[in-house]
Amino acid sequence: MNRKTYTCAFLLFFSTMAFDAQDSWAQNAEIEKKIKKADAFLNIKDYAQALPLYLELDRTAPKDPQTSYAIGTCYFNMPGDILKSIPYFETALQSKDPNIPPRAYFNLGKAYHLNNDFDKAIEQFNYYKTVAKEAEKLAEATRQIQFCNNAKILSKAEAMVFVQNIGAPINTKYTEYGPVISADEKLLIYTTLKPGTPTASGAKAPEFEDILITNKLDNNWTTPKSIGINPPVVNNIRSNIGSVGLSPDGQKLLVYMGTTANTGDIYLSTLQGDKWQAPAKMGKEVNSNSQESSASLTPDEKVMYFASNRPGGIGGMDVYKVEKQASGEWGAPINLGPTINTPYDEEAPFIHPDKKTLYFSSDGHNSMGGDDIFKAIYDKGRWSAPVNMGVPINTPYNDSYFALSADGKKGYFSSDRPGGSGGQDIYFLGIPEEQGIVPLTMMKGKILAGVPAKAVRTKIKVVDKETQEIIKDVYNPNAKTGDYLIIFPPGKNYDMIIEAEGYKPYLVNIHVPNQNYFYELYQEILLNPVVGKNGEVVGQEISVKNAFYDVEKQGEAKAKQNNAEIYALMGNIMSASDSAALNSLLDVAYSEPVDMKTIAATEPSAGERYMFSDESGKLVPFVVGKDTLYTMAAVNTNDPVKKAANTRKEQITKETVLKPNQIYIVYFDTDKSNLKADAMPELEKVYDFLKKNPSFGVSISGHTDNVGTQDRNQLISENRAKEVAKYMVTKGISGARTLSKGYGQMDPLNNNATEDEKKKNRRVEITLVELKKAN
Repeated sequence: MNRKTYTCAFLLFFSTMAFDAQDSWAQNAEIEKKIKKADAFLNIKDYAQALPLYLELDRTAPKDPQTSYAIGTCYFNMPGDILKSIPYFETALQSKDPNIPPRAYFNLGKAYHLNNDFDKAIEQFNYYKTVAKEAEKLAEATRQIQFCNNAKILSKAEAMVFVQNIGAPINTKYTEYGPVISADEKLLIYTTLKPGTPTASGAKAPEFEDILITNKLDNNWTTPKSIGINPPVVNNIRSNIGSVGLSPDGQKLLVYMGTTANTGDIYLSTLQGDKWQAPAKMGKEVNSNSQESSASLTPDEKVMYFASNRPGGIGGMDVYKVEKQASGEWGAPINLGPTINTPYDEEAPFIHPDKKTLYFSSDGHNSMGGDDIFKAIYDKGRWSAPVNMGVPINTPYNDSYFALSADGKKGYFSSDRPGGSGGQDIYFLGIPEEQGIVPLTMMKGKILAGVPAKAVRTKIKVVDKETQEIIKDVYNPNAKTGDYLIIFPPGKNYDMIIEAEGYKPYLVNIHVPNQNYFYELYQEILLNPVVGKNGEVVGQEISVKNAFYDVEKQGEAKAKQNNAEIYALMGNIMSASDSAALNSLLDVAYSEPVDMKTIAATEPSAGERYMFSDESGKLVPFVVGKDTLYTMAAVNTNDPVKKAANTRKEQITKETVLKPNQIYIVYFDTDKSNLKADAMPELEKVYDFLKKNPSFGVSISGHTDNVGTQDRNQLISENRAKEVAKYMVTKGISGARTLSKGYGQMDPLNNNATEDEKKKNRRVEITLVELKKAN
């Protein structure tokens, strides 16, 4: 850096001081020494060492252009301090000092951009284009201007979502990034970057990465702990490591490991009980001599998306996919093409459990600057144009590594935006119900055996009944807890074969009709040997516990939000006409997980048992494609939905004295969901009862006649039920005591043959339910 002008300024400054000549020259010599020392640190880009020296010089002679430029450069290159560079760059450039490099205009533009001063930023970038010489620099400035214009557009339409720093104990003064979650949001794994332990001589050790895990308990995250994976050391250098993907059931973790910025591979670690196994490097179809930085698996583990900068791509990091072949090996990698990939970087792909919605980060497309999070949907054999998820999710800073819960309501991502705890932080994203509709069914539960009940080695195979295709090779419940989680798309019939070590395999049928919402089912299956008088095993017992949600457990805090939508519980549409394991329907709030400790007596019994003697339990063949599996014959049980439908007409009453478990009705006009005046007396009676009996809640079901399409009627029925729920909530009844669901035209009281019959079907049924808690 040219310091002639700067030194003269100090000479002039000190010539006016009341020092003798010898003292003045001594002071000047000290300043010259400090300048050279500061410049030396700046030249080697040691900004942390250079900054305090320049700040001391600035206090001695304020607003010197070259000192101001140097301070601005230090702040600009120090994470978290870039906005502090603005006044110093402004001072340096306003001086018109010819020794200030043109790059100062570009850097000031970047700082303005990150401060959301987009017009000021564009002004600086445009001026930089007039003084920069190289074509590459002109293109760089043009791209920054485009970022600013994108940000101006996206900032005008802020998304109706809730973004919040997830806070302690997850975020610290260090860097946390790369969050991955299980489909039920019970498990969060992420990467932290911390300083290393100083050596014995006191020398500063390099930073190192570690993968941490935390569990959600009572809606709070537990203290994070390391999962215990130690990356290899190559040439005395500890490999980088990071969490990049997690299977929906939380049993398989995709890990990045590499030793340089340009090479790195994807590894797979499997959870055995509560221990994560040493990661195994994935095959050559996934990894190359280039860098593979991140990856994501579909729920059936038949497709994996990953990011790579291998040759032959569109540019920078690209998103690829591989598909599992019949042999079990991955097929050749397929670039997702120019719809998804750009000449810039696309990284951190996350494929949602619905298998068609892809999220990824990119500094291409219409990015606001840095990495933004984008969303694309695969439909009819092609990807939709990626959509920038907008403000407040994205900022001019780096926002990436997005993961979304299976129900589409809760997301997690990392960002280095201002206001965090330090470095990058992990942020939580809340999505309103109407924006996050995901038509999936999540089946989760436990398989236990023996007395006392404990987990046994178990395999679950799921077969598509229509195609006779095995959906996934094997679902393995956790070896220590017996927990399992399976995601089912709508409109399908499945057979589930459960093979538990020491027990005969058995078969259950799962029917998942077409649906418009996310549903969750929890069941606990207990297996026990049946012992005869002489102690010999003479058969097998299957016990099924169905967890019915205690609506009181949603909590009064959420009820105070006075929003009936939040408390509308969605019924699970999984029927099991010939299944021992799936013999009930559950209503589960989208906002809360099912808890086996709380059971509400709003549905059939909480447990049923089925006995098999050795003779009745003989295995029968079950053909799947070219394979033959052997299981016990399927158990035939009565479908609780049909039971309810058969008794509903008998339960309807017009008594003036309200009784628990009786059904009360309000009616609606054709194609309408607003409450009529003649409904108020009935609603007031229900309200008065609930007000006087806080241990009771209401189950609200909406219905329609058969006029119009099924989809339209389904929506109308849901809106009718929600209107009744909203009426109770606005009157002061806790939303946690209301369960609402729409049945469309699927449950008529009659044949809809006349207008009078249709009128009776345009209804909402209200059932008073006593809320009970299990021991």
